[in-house]
Parts: sequence; C-alpha cells; structure tokens
Amino acid sequence: MWRRRDPRWNIFDEFDREFGDINDMLERMLRTVQSRTDLEPGKPLVYGFSMKVGPDGIPHIEQFGNIRPSASGMISGDVREPYSCNIIDSEKNNLCITAEMPGITKEDVKVDATEDMVTLKAETKDRKYYKEIPTESSIDPDSAKAKYNNGVLELTFKLKGETKQKGKRIRVE
Repeated sequence: MWRRRDPRWNIFDEFDREFGDINDMLERMLRTVQSRTDLEPGKPLVYGFSMKVGPDGIPHIEQFGNIRPSASGMISGDVREPYSCNIIDSEKNNLCITAEMPGITKEDVKVDATEDMVTLKAETKDRKYYKEIPTESSIDPDSAKAKYNNGVLELTFKLKGETKQKGKRIRVE
C-alpha cells in the first residue's frame, strides 16, 4: 500500500480502500442476518451509521437501528436508536439536540432531562426508539422547548451559567 510520502499515493486510492472495507462489512452483516433463524419474519431490520466532523475536527461515527454487528454476529432487538442525533452547543447559551425518528407522532414522544442527560423515548405498535444523550455542559431542564415535525425532534435547552460567588471585600485594619 502506498503511503502519503510516496509520489504514487492518491487520496482517491484511500477512499476506494475505505469504501471497499465498508462494503465488505455490510456483506458480512447481510450474510449473518440471512443465516439467523431467531429473527422474527416480516420484522424490519434497520442498521446504519452517520459520520460527522465535530468541532474538534475529529470525525465521529454513530450507529443506529435495531441490529448491531458484534464479534459473535448480529445482535438484534426491538428498540432502535434515532437515525441521526446532532448536538449543537450554540453561542446563545443554548444546547440544541435534533433527532430523526420517522414513523411516529408527537404524542408518542417522551423526553426526560436532567442537568447532564437527555433521554428520548418513543413507542408505537410498529416502532420503538430509545437514546440516552449525555450533555457536556450542564443544562436547565426547566427551560426545555421541544418541537416534532416531519419525523424530526428538535430540543432546545438553556445552559446553566457558571455560578460566580459574589464576594465582599474585607477591609484590613
């Protein structure tokens, strides 16, 4: 394999290798799923991943769905994670979370929040979603605003400000 310092190295060769690895992984997953007899027939199997580049410049890969690859094969369950979950720490002292959860209504969605964790739940006859989202900054759960439209849940929280202790200058005599 050519390296970056080699004049024959090409970024597209690197992309081709990465996509080949992804294709091999997906083929292994499909063979495993097809050979499983304990999966309920007619039940949808969902697996995917999303890749985002964080504010630190490092790519982050998140998996979603109701099946997961593991060393022993595929692990399945009834509950799936939302398709995509983005967390944006805005400059307006807010934390915004968006999660894609198609196939449900706003009445099906339940959101619980603490200062450092947001839990999303949704359940219908056909679909169950669940995700725990840790927050890096402390949030004010009482300030929460939630909106669900066209399969996308948008949550907004106010960040808790740093509590500065008010002091008193003491005069030295």
